Amino acid sequence: MNFLLRIFLVPGRIRDRWKNRKRRVVTDGLIATLKKQCDDARRHGFKNHASAYNAALFMVLVEQDLATYSSHLYYANSKWDQHFAARGMAVLLYESAEDIPVVLGKTYRACLRDLGLDQSWLDALNKSTSGFNAFKAEHAEFLKTVRNYVGAHKEHDALAQLAVLESFDHMAVYRLGAKFTDSLRLLVEFQKALLQYLKNPAVLLHEATKTVDQANHALQTDASQAARR
Repeated sequence: MNFLLRIFLVPGRIRDRWKNRKRRVVTDGLIATLKKQCDDARRHGFKNHASAYNAALFMVLVEQDLATYSSHLYYANSKWDQHFAARGMAVLLYESAEDIPVVLGKTYRACLRDLGLDQSWLDALNKSTSGFNAFKAEHAEFLKTVRNYVGAHKEHDALAQLAVLESFDHMAVYRLGAKFTDSLRLLVEFQKALLQYLKNPAVLLHEATKTVDQANHALQTDASQAARR
């Protein structure tokens, strides 16, 4: 990167570091909390809670990776470093656009219904995820090319890889990252409301009762099979 341009970017980089100085600490704390909640839910047999916490943790990890790639891209001091960060971001964007709808698919939605959530919640979920489908439809072809040739190196034609690199615009990927983040934030708002709902004592009691019923049913089934033997 041109030395004068690097000097020019110094004030903006200082403002960015100051603005985001506490974000990593907050995110790390959130990851630790969600991990514990997911572990506890699985250990106690709260399958629906575990599914909800797993999805929330998945989104936070995606957001953290995306923020890290953005930071590395913004602070890169050479063209190669800029391209390197942008290539990694392109892979993340492509895979996340594919995976998020799967994580929030039929099994997840069945868990939401089992938790007593009505259609308004599902409508809100659909609204918060619609941006990912639109993003995938519009940008998947470009991101897949970057992923296959210079991100994950799935295409083994080295000359074709260099051709993609020579025409590669790292700022185009940076802008796509910002666009993807807008959709991710809508989903995070939904997740925040859902996590608050999961703390409701009535919801916890319902899950506990169901877990006990399932355990008793399993014991009765085992006893019946043992008696027949």
